[in-house]
Amino acid sequence: MRIVGLSSGFRKLFNPLLYLTRIEVSEIERKRRKILEEIRKLGIDPYPHSFKINASIQDVIREKNMRKTYVTAGRIMQLRDMGKITFINIENAEASLQCFLSVENLKEDYAFFRKYVGRGDIIGVKGRLFYTKKGELTLNVKEFKLLTKALLPPPQKWKGIVDEEIRYRKRYLDLIMNQRTREIFKKRALIIREIRNFLNEKGFLEFETPILQPVYGGAAAKPFITHVNYLDEDWYLQISPELYLKRLVIGGFERVYTVARNFRNESVDVRHNPEFTMLEVYQAYADYNDVMKLIEDLFLYVHKKVFGTPILKLKDGSKFDLRRRWRRLTMLDALKEYADLDVEGMSDKELKRLLKENGIELPFYNRGLAIAELFEKLCEHELIQPTHIIDHPRETTPLCKLHRKNESLIERVESYINGVEHTNGYTELNDPILQEKFFLKEMELRKKGYEEAHPLDMDFVEALKYGMPPTGGVGIGVDRMIMTFLGVDSIKEVIPFPMVARGFDLDQSHT
Repeated sequence: MRIVGLSSGFRKLFNPLLYLTRIEVSEIERKRRKILEEIRKLGIDPYPHSFKINASIQDVIREKNMRKTYVTAGRIMQLRDMGKITFINIENAEASLQCFLSVENLKEDYAFFRKYVGRGDIIGVKGRLFYTKKGELTLNVKEFKLLTKALLPPPQKWKGIVDEEIRYRKRYLDLIMNQRTREIFKKRALIIREIRNFLNEKGFLEFETPILQPVYGGAAAKPFITHVNYLDEDWYLQISPELYLKRLVIGGFERVYTVARNFRNESVDVRHNPEFTMLEVYQAYADYNDVMKLIEDLFLYVHKKVFGTPILKLKDGSKFDLRRRWRRLTMLDALKEYADLDVEGMSDKELKRLLKENGIELPFYNRGLAIAELFEKLCEHELIQPTHIIDHPRETTPLCKLHRKNESLIERVESYINGVEHTNGYTELNDPILQEKFFLKEMELRKKGYEEAHPLDMDFVEALKYGMPPTGGVGIGVDRMIMTFLGVDSIKEVIPFPMVARGFDLDQSHT
């Protein structure tokens, strides 16, 4: 379909789905609408309310009970009409089953099928299994029922959907056409389920945190802003659930987590989507050493449960046994090893020169942020094997405890696999006076033009004054974890509905 009747200016100003004047229907759809009318004239409902099955397609294939009469249903993806007999393949997200229809079995219903049923339609079928001469498991259909008449057929299997934007924008078509896509999202669901199982087994409780927040926080990020009409106030979409989970720890819950939707008004690229899934976990009486152990145990548990093996395949072709301890490397040592830079002994002048040489621009110079940016540019891509980068400059976050041996650093860990950051964990700051001081420093950075500086959250500071026990916490990018486990390079491949530019042309010509 294509929206017509609006000037290009109005198309840019208004959502066309709300302000359309007329919809142009494709020739394919026009023909199928005519078929739909004819079906209804026969007194047949092409969209019945329900259909009772006794086995899913995958159950039929798994059981292979040749004596059982199966009633199942699915979408017709292939149709081979040979006159008095027809072979079709019906599918769902899990499996595909060949079905055999004939005039001998179906009598006058066979003529109805040939005239009114086509690719893309969803039908229910009843019959017994047999094997064709080529040895293919097939359902011999004795009865069928049209369950959904599709007004648009899916693309041909041999052609598929090549255009990535169509795949992302019209994920339903991608799922209909591509087994690989269906497998990715099945694995995604299983991975998230096993994440929860792991934490639940260890005594963690899952909580929800507010997505709409009066003060955003918990990360260095630009927020999305919305307006609460009733309060006549601007609020923010959650960039992190961190500060709310810490409030729960203050309230007495010693092990908490959430699988949260975070919203950051930033990049849209192969590693970033403005809306993404984050696991956040907090454990009382723990520090970042405990957090690293938790990360390693979680990755091992989930990978073994979902893929049946502790062996993780990496993008360089190597493998890593997740039963092994991950490498631990300080940020300063990483710069020495991968960039041959001893930044600890460098002057600010030398660091500024390095920033310029590497095309790194900061809104203002800050030594700790400069070191972190150099690490990101020069070292991250080298970290293929699972590695914990620990002991970051104190300026990189106001929410982490100072290092117990060196107060120019903080007890922070970021974990990398395949050159991509997967986790961010802290020995959490629980000193309310120091927390307020760090927040105020962030406000000074904000005045200098650092848009991602943490806002001042005095309610959180007040909560800390009531006492938070020593705590270890970590945020884990669920989408990136899934990317790594599945060997996928783009985050858009593992998010069911990734952000793409809003399109006004709804042309169905790809069908």
